[in-house]
Amino acid sequence: MKALDEILKKHWNYDTFRPQQLAVIESILSGKDTLALLPTGAGKSICFQVPTIFQRGICVVISPLIALMQDQVKDLVSKNLKAVLLGSQLSPYEESIVFKDIAAKKYQFIYCSPEKLAQKHFQTLLGSLPIQLFAIDEAHCISQWGYDFRPSYRKLDFLKKTFPSIPILAMTASAIPLVQKDMLIQLGVQDANVITDQFLRPNLSYQVRKETVKLFVLKNLLKEIDGSVIIYCNTRNNVAQLTSMLTSYGFSVAGYHAGMELNERKKAQEQWMLDAIQIMVSTSAFGMGINKTNVRAVIHFDIPGSIEQYYQEAGRAGRDGLSANAILLYQQNDLDYWNQLQEKKIPPIPVIKKVFQDLADFVQLPVGMGELQQFLFDFDLFCLQFKWDKIIARNALQWIEQEGHVKFSPSSFKPTLAQVIENRITIQLFEKQYPETGFVLQTLLRTYGGILDSPQFINESVLAKLLQRDAGFVQMQLKQLQQYGMISLEQKANQPIVQFKWNRASAEFMTLNLDQYQARKLAFEDRIQAMRDYLGNRTVTCRNVFLGKYFGEKDPQNCGICDLCTSTKQ
Repeated sequence: MKALDEILKKHWNYDTFRPQQLAVIESILSGKDTLALLPTGAGKSICFQVPTIFQRGICVVISPLIALMQDQVKDLVSKNLKAVLLGSQLSPYEESIVFKDIAAKKYQFIYCSPEKLAQKHFQTLLGSLPIQLFAIDEAHCISQWGYDFRPSYRKLDFLKKTFPSIPILAMTASAIPLVQKDMLIQLGVQDANVITDQFLRPNLSYQVRKETVKLFVLKNLLKEIDGSVIIYCNTRNNVAQLTSMLTSYGFSVAGYHAGMELNERKKAQEQWMLDAIQIMVSTSAFGMGINKTNVRAVIHFDIPGSIEQYYQEAGRAGRDGLSANAILLYQQNDLDYWNQLQEKKIPPIPVIKKVFQDLADFVQLPVGMGELQQFLFDFDLFCLQFKWDKIIARNALQWIEQEGHVKFSPSSFKPTLAQVIENRITIQLFEKQYPETGFVLQTLLRTYGGILDSPQFINESVLAKLLQRDAGFVQMQLKQLQQYGMISLEQKANQPIVQFKWNRASAEFMTLNLDQYQARKLAFEDRIQAMRDYLGNRTVTCRNVFLGKYFGEKDPQNCGICDLCTSTKQ
C-alpha cells in the first residue's frame, strides 16, 4: 500500500518493509489479533507504529522494559510524533497533567507497564479514548512456562474482555511452541494470526568454545575483532572484574549493569554507541532496544540461563547484514557452577513449606492470625537467622508470593548497593578529618571485601549491629559518605515489607497448586537440558538447526558458517 510506504519513508527513511513487518501491519489493519514471532533486530516496533500513524488513532504499548520504552518515546518525539511514557519517573503532579493530556487525546502512543495498566482509574481513562491497537511487547512474559514469567502480565487478559473490538498485537523474539500456545490462551486471542520469521541469520556465525583458560582466549579474540563488541556476564561483580582486567590489558572498554548510577550507565552507553568505546561488558540489563548495527561480536563470558536469553542477546550482533560472530566461552568450573545454580531455582515443595514456616516465625506471626497484616522484612537477616542459601530462599519466597499467600514490597529483594570509589590515601585523609563518618567507612571496607573493586550489596542492619548504633544512623552516614564523594550509593527505594494475604496456616497444611508446580518444573528442566545439549553438542549438527527446532521452526536449514558446520566442511 503506497500510503504505508510513504509513512515508512517519511519517519524512518526506509524504502521498503521487511516481508514479515508488512504481514503484521496488514493483519492489524484488517482488525485481526496478531502474534508476531520475530527475531531480535527484526524491527517489531515499526509493526505497531506504522499502522497507528496510518489510522490516526491511539496505540497503547505495554512493556516491562522501562529503558526500552523511554528510548522508543524519545525516538517518536524526535520524529514529531506524540508519545508519552507513564512510569515511575513522573511525580504524582506530573502524572496528573499527563492524564489530562491523555484524556484530551493529545498522544498517539501511550507507553506503560503492565502494573500501570492494572490500575482501575487508568483503565477507565482508556475506555474514553479512540484506541486502535494494544501492542504487548515481551509477550512471552504472560506464560508461566516461559523463561521470563511475570505475574503482572497475567492481568492483561482483561484487555480482550473489556475492549473486545480492539485488536491486540503480541510480540516476542523468543517463545517455544508451548509458550506460544499459552500466550494466546492467556490473552484470550486463540484465533489470532500467527506471523513468524525464519531463525536463520545468514551472516551470524554461532560458536561454542570450551576452554581451559577462557580469559586468555578472550584476549586473543578481542585483538582480532575490528568493530563493536558486547560481552555478557551473569553478575555485576563479574562485569566489574572483567572490565577492570580488559582495561589493564589496554582494550577500549566500559562496564554496564543495573547497580551503576544512571548517569554513569548513560555515559557508557553513549560512548559505545558513538564508537568512542569498542567493548561493552554488561549483564543482561544492557541491549534491549539498542539499535547499533555494526556490532561484530556478542561474546557470552558466562553461561546464559536459557536458550531464549542466549538467542536474544546473540542476535544483537550483525544487524547490518555483514558477517558477525556469537561466541559462548566457558570452562568446566563454569558449567559445574551453572548446574548447581539451576538446581536452586525451583526448590522442592518441602523446602518451600519450610521457608514459609520460617518466614512466619521471623515476623513472629502465630497460626490463625495475620490476614492483611504487614511486617518489616529484612531478607539478609532472614537468611542469616535461619541459615538459608539466598538463591533458594528467594526463589521459594517468590513462589509463595505467586501462590497468593504473601506480597512483598518491591525493595524486599533489592538491598542497598554501595562501592568505595576513592583510593587508600584519600580514605586515610578523610578518616582524620571526619573520624565518626570515617569509622563507618572503615567498617564498610572490613565487612565487604570487594567493595573497593565493584559495587556490593550491603545490609544496614548488619552494619548497625557492628557499629552498635541504629539503622537510621547508618543510613545517614552512608548518605554523608556519598555526598563527600567517598562512595557510590543506591539505597532501597522504600522499607521492605511483607504482607500476609490471609490468616497464617500451618506450613504442613499450606495450599499449593501441585499440578502447576510440576508442570512449571518440567518446563524449566526441559529448558535447562536444552542449554546443556547446546553446550555439549548433543544431537547438534548445526547451531542454527538446533535453535530453529527449539523455537518450533518446521524445516530449519544448515547455516554453513557456525563452528559445527565449518568443522564438518574441514
